[in-house]
Amino acid sequence: GRRRGGAEGLRGVRSSMAQRRLAEALQLSQELVIVECCQEPAKWVEEGSCFPTSLTAPHRVSLRKDSHGIYSLSFAPDGGQLAAGFGNGSVQLVDTVTGLPGLSLFPGPHVRHAITAVSFHRLKAGVLLAAGADGTISIYSLPSQSPVASLTEKENEINALDVCRDGSAFATAGKDRHIRLYDSHTNQLFHIMEAPDFMAGDEFLPHSGHSRRIFALCFHPTELHLFLTGGWDNSVKVWDKRVKKGAQGMLNGPHICGPGIDVKGDQVLTGSWVPRRALQLWDLRTTRMWQNLPFPGSPTQGEFLYSARFCAGDVVMAGGSGTCGASLLHVGTGQMIGEIHLPNKPVHVVASAPGGQLVAAAGAGGNLHLAELN
Repeated sequence: GRRRGGAEGLRGVRSSMAQRRLAEALQLSQELVIVECCQEPAKWVEEGSCFPTSLTAPHRVSLRKDSHGIYSLSFAPDGGQLAAGFGNGSVQLVDTVTGLPGLSLFPGPHVRHAITAVSFHRLKAGVLLAAGADGTISIYSLPSQSPVASLTEKENEINALDVCRDGSAFATAGKDRHIRLYDSHTNQLFHIMEAPDFMAGDEFLPHSGHSRRIFALCFHPTELHLFLTGGWDNSVKVWDKRVKKGAQGMLNGPHICGPGIDVKGDQVLTGSWVPRRALQLWDLRTTRMWQNLPFPGSPTQGEFLYSARFCAGDVVMAGGSGTCGASLLHVGTGQMIGEIHLPNKPVHVVASAPGGQLVAAAGAGGNLHLAELN
């Protein structure tokens, strides 16, 4: 009895310490923000607040490489362009105003593995980063239509990439479970947050790295140094890029198999590849689950979400392989705002443009669709 009670007490102490580290990191991040911004208190859904009530008819964008499937999407900072990463290693730009294909980027003469992550640089106009399942990161200059740099993570499959708020750094994560941070100005690797090595006897603790491969990485849109990761080990970790080792917090439960993490203020949205209760909203401050969102999964097919994103006005969007479509819901009411159906094809990724009005979904067979919230 004493042993069990002692273990429970130790877990309680560790949980309290983790929450305190996260609170300190949030506070420190606010104090050290380089770009001056207004720090407002967290705003959860308010009764009677105005929100979008409908979705325009989705527009299907046909692309020549659709047969290879689309695995990643990213809107440009001004929302005017959308980048799509394909299964053959190519990247296609789409004009979101006309809905027509734009520039097609190819990393070289040989077909590569899938482009699992694309991200426009937040401050450098015309710069696009693309990461592949072969461990290669290509950095493109869109005006010159060519790669300006290429980086390789040996023996790694990159599944996720994101650029921090001020554009000074970007991070990657994937199969080897390490998180790598790069200087955006020099494109040089400056730090690796190493995953625990079980063969060497490393102990797995809540503040240590992931125990299985990582599929999602997302920088906080306003807190300069915070980012989140998630993967197959049923957890989402909260990190501070100034801290050399150790997560600042952990959300226990989400089974992430794609770009299924988004963050806004003190809210974290997760989409898990599970049959029920796949779409969840979390409190970043306490790392506790706040709400199960009623994603309209089929009773026979389940929900099984790959991707989830915040949109405008307390609306969230998610999609996966359960319903072969993406759905948009209002957080407060659970009301269905709209759907994007793919013809018997799983949704690999959903995206929302800055401001959250314009949204996109794509997956197997391409099936890129654009729609707008009203």
